[in-house]
Amino acid sequence: MTVYVISFTDNGDLLNKKICRIFKNCNIKSFPHTFKRDNLKKWTENAFADADAIIFIGAAGIAVRAIASYIDRKDKDPAVVVCDELGKYAVPILSGHIGGGNDIALKIEQGTSAKAVITTATDINGVWAVDNWAVKKNFKIANIENVKYISSALLRGEQIGLFSDVEIDENLPKNVVPGKLGANSGIVISPYKKKVYGYTLNLIPKCLSIGVGSKKNADENALIDLFEKIFRKNKLDKYSVSNIATIDLKKNEPAILKLQEYLNVELKYFTSDELNKVYGEFSKSEFVKSTTGTDNVCEKCAVLASDFGKKIIPKSIGDGVTLSVGLRGEVPKSETLDGGDKL
Repeated sequence: MTVYVISFTDNGDLLNKKICRIFKNCNIKSFPHTFKRDNLKKWTENAFADADAIIFIGAAGIAVRAIASYIDRKDKDPAVVVCDELGKYAVPILSGHIGGGNDIALKIEQGTSAKAVITTATDINGVWAVDNWAVKKNFKIANIENVKYISSALLRGEQIGLFSDVEIDENLPKNVVPGKLGANSGIVISPYKKKVYGYTLNLIPKCLSIGVGSKKNADENALIDLFEKIFRKNKLDKYSVSNIATIDLKKNEPAILKLQEYLNVELKYFTSDELNKVYGEFSKSEFVKSTTGTDNVCEKCAVLASDFGKKIIPKSIGDGVTLSVGLRGEVPKSETLDGGDKL
């Protein structure tokens, strides 16, 4: 995490140093009042482009005026926290949940004599904050505007529904009810966006594995083209891809390397012996077996890379390439996705 800390007085500089020590494990960029800068507006513009969090040590009005022109969306903006120069208070004023501003203020409270002033409604009422939880689970919030409906329902003490295509390995609040259909508000955790409730909050988990195969020297963009067609057809979110996998014999194929660069995820390699130990219903090819030692590459790679999850898109064929998709965890049979076409 990159943290910018700026102060405007001698007293502020002392607190600046303390805060830098608190966040010593982060990429800290400290700007004391003696730092020569053209103007605060330009400095703030640079900070918004580079920082995950900005800590102003001075009057709240200074920070508000500095950031006003650069505020965009709560899922994009950095966290902004204001501390007074004597270190009495630490106040998150932007991105308290998603950006981690509340946690940063609490960490400052733990390391100094400052009091964290938290103003978000869910926190002060002791109510579960879905956006904060989503960030900690590494879920992408697909429709940030619907967070308010979930939070409002919880603040009113209402039950909300939860529909998930992946296993949730923790206890949720009692008024978050898995499988509760017909609720006015609810959460869907899925690699693709679907509306289940009146107000649906879509959370995208990193839950898909892409198994791929390629002929020798296939066009380097062939897998990207096939991937885009499949994901567009099934309304899948690209963010949901956790890794790509192929047989080790194909590790240097341009199309595979290009897809890995495009998605910026881990690329896994499996041997033919490993793939031959994967059991299930897979399309078989004697030609593939004669050249690779296993009768199927992309489907078995998708299942193996997803920790023996479920194949949700069977072998799809492109221009000299193949692609299959595996899902980690369970997916309802009625929601099996559309694939297997020659595209």
